[in-house]
Amino acid sequence: MLKVYLLDVGQGDAIFIEAPNGNQVLIDGGPDNKVIQELAKVMPFYDREIDMVVATHPHADHIAGLISVLERYDVKNIMQAEEDYNSPVVSAWQDSVKNEKANEIEAIAGKIIELGNGVALKIIYPKKSLEGQTVKNPNNSSVVLMLDYKETEILLVGDIESKVEKELLNDDIDADILKVGHHGSKTSTTAGFLEKVSPQIAFIQVGSKNKFGHPSPEVIQRLENFGIKYYRTDIDGHVEVLTDGETFQIKKY
Repeated sequence: MLKVYLLDVGQGDAIFIEAPNGNQVLIDGGPDNKVIQELAKVMPFYDREIDMVVATHPHADHIAGLISVLERYDVKNIMQAEEDYNSPVVSAWQDSVKNEKANEIEAIAGKIIELGNGVALKIIYPKKSLEGQTVKNPNNSSVVLMLDYKETEILLVGDIESKVEKELLNDDIDADILKVGHHGSKTSTTAGFLEKVSPQIAFIQVGSKNKFGHPSPEVIQRLENFGIKYYRTDIDGHVEVLTDGETFQIKKY
């Protein structure tokens, strides 16, 4: 079985994937070290290795917790886009990456990470290398991934906003499950994008009573208009998707 855990790390993202052969991927780490407590719920206490960590973009609510992860776990591969973004947490993150001495992979559309047993992580965005480019809004340089296992597809979009959603409308982004962009902010999850993805299930990773008012009523309304069942980490806690590639089930904790 392929297991995907949408971890409850407050106002931030953290997604843990375990392939049928045991390979593990952590996508983002939330805003602080709560991710360590969440990983302890889904990994055996003696397991101190993670095959790959993906940083979707350099905002603190996605990478600050990853610094704790690199301190605690032996991470073999680290994947991210190579954009420049000036913030204290980015400097600390880059230092942690250097110290880890992991294999570094630049995220560019077209690359496919084979996790084994027919499970693949396909990079859909960014379309080209961002190395050396300074970005003002890292949301729109988020690494977008399609997790593909037989007949089941899960689209993980980081914090992309409507601008990038529009760019992706010509791509094959049809999926069974969508990780909603930018914590349910009204700048993302446009009607056109939802129509193209056409998910059965959506997940919103969001913190309870957050100061941004996420998820926005507009996004919730859009999901409901499309008849998409959704889960929220602020209400449902951490949620698990279990799939054999043909069918999937959702478990709440």
